[in-house]
Amino acid sequence: MSVDFATLETGQELSDKSYVLDAQTVERYIGAVGDGSGIYQPADDRPIVPAMAVAALGLRGIVADLGIPEGTVHAGQELDFSAVVRVGDALRCRAVLSQNAVRGETRLVSLRLTVEDGAGRQVMTGKTTLLMPGAAHAWCGRGWVCPDNGGTWRCRE
Repeated sequence: MSVDFATLETGQELSDKSYVLDAQTVERYIGAVGDGSGIYQPADDRPIVPAMAVAALGLRGIVADLGIPEGTVHAGQELDFSAVVRVGDALRCRAVLSQNAVRGETRLVSLRLTVEDGAGRQVMTGKTTLLMPGAAHAWCGRGWVCPDNGGTWRCRE
């Protein structure tokens, strides 16, 4: 899915995903990033999930929902964790647009992130900032609408 970022308004919810963190997902995360912290103890009845695994899962949903364009730079991220998440916990991950500005040919997009457990208790909050190229372009449904050399706007598939 691709989103026309030019039409988005501050305060708009852009992603709302629910997940259950199972042991296989956590173990794949640990293997992929080489997490050697020792926080995750698979022999425990309900092992603690590394905090960054919670963040990665939340960001995965946002990326899937937004169809972030090629050339986008992940310029910054701030995360606060307020509760322990355990294997088997249900999580709800949401992203709300907090800034959508254009500077020259670059669009600056900031998202406010929240992750809640199944009881509605906040376990993570944060902010992520993206720099997107081609702010003067728009999505036409088949491709990007871009000005050609003569200044005429055309849909490029």
